[in-house]
Amino acid sequence: MSANRWRNKLFVTVPRRRPGIPSTLNFIWTNTSQKHNVPLISYPNFAINQLPTGDSDGFVSIYRTAVDPCNRLWMVDTGTLEYPGNVNRLQQPAVVIIDLLTDQIIRRYELRPLDITNRTSLATMVVDVTPATCNSAYAYMPDLSGFGVVVYSFQENRSWRVSHNYFSPDAQAKDFTIGNVNFQLNDGIFSLSLSDVKPDGHRNAYFHSLAGTHTYSVSTHILKNRRLATRMDHGNDFMVEVNRGQQTQASASDLHRTSGILFLGLVNQNALACWNSFTPATPDNFDIIYKDDQKFQYPCDVKISGDDVIVITNAMPVFLFGKLNYNEINFRIWIRNVYEAIRDTKCAMRPF
Repeated sequence: MSANRWRNKLFVTVPRRRPGIPSTLNFIWTNTSQKHNVPLISYPNFAINQLPTGDSDGFVSIYRTAVDPCNRLWMVDTGTLEYPGNVNRLQQPAVVIIDLLTDQIIRRYELRPLDITNRTSLATMVVDVTPATCNSAYAYMPDLSGFGVVVYSFQENRSWRVSHNYFSPDAQAKDFTIGNVNFQLNDGIFSLSLSDVKPDGHRNAYFHSLAGTHTYSVSTHILKNRRLATRMDHGNDFMVEVNRGQQTQASASDLHRTSGILFLGLVNQNALACWNSFTPATPDNFDIIYKDDQKFQYPCDVKISGDDVIVITNAMPVFLFGKLNYNEINFRIWIRNVYEAIRDTKCAMRPF
């Protein structure tokens, strides 16, 4: 699941991991006093959220979304039903872009067979764009099970796949305990976050594996250049920033570009962590912002919206590997102002 915001809409996705999910892309209104058990509204409509039949292009399964400054909602439809014991790819994974001002799908781009593998899982994406470069946007899609990154150019309407050994999981970081459920994951690169634009016109892309404790980086100059991105020898293109330490396996992350604060969901600690990217990348400069073993279980998605950080937490590991207690609240959305969130932490060391 994921949560993302545009104006008064808070988008909530429900990937199809079990039968009976009526709609995979939804929203709720934020300008309402109702805060609990809020019904999800299909977006952009209920019909497009129906499983495809014949020649239709209905949404199959969407994990996470990206809102860009050009009033567009981006996502990857995985095209796959991930029912236990019956994984079924109904259609090719596709980039879908919706104009939020008109609620119309303006682009649907099916990824090429060379972009994916038989293990591909595209659970998230980040969009590299500014208000002045709407037609030159790039989308970066980590492949957590295929250990790669797929890049899509909006202007060229073309995609390519990037490979590197830093996209793989760490052998010693595959053990997880969440909600009293113990399990192992072999997930590689899970999340990629972008800095503000640097003087050279590009950004730093920070990334990490879910089954891993390292933070890495690469310039988007490499990712956006198809020739450079797809070459076999990357030399020093990719950098090891830091090994964050034991039990710091992170799901999603996002970077507040104004302050340079990187936020990470620490799944083994039921916590939200931060790092001020203007300070050295050392374990001592990472800090815990919020932690709650009951109300912050499995922070699976982290998004920056304006000056707010939005985190969705859920009982997905219990759902997949155990049994949910339907008498408890299993899904929560946590929203806090960035500057309030980092107050009294190491991440506030640099004056803003």
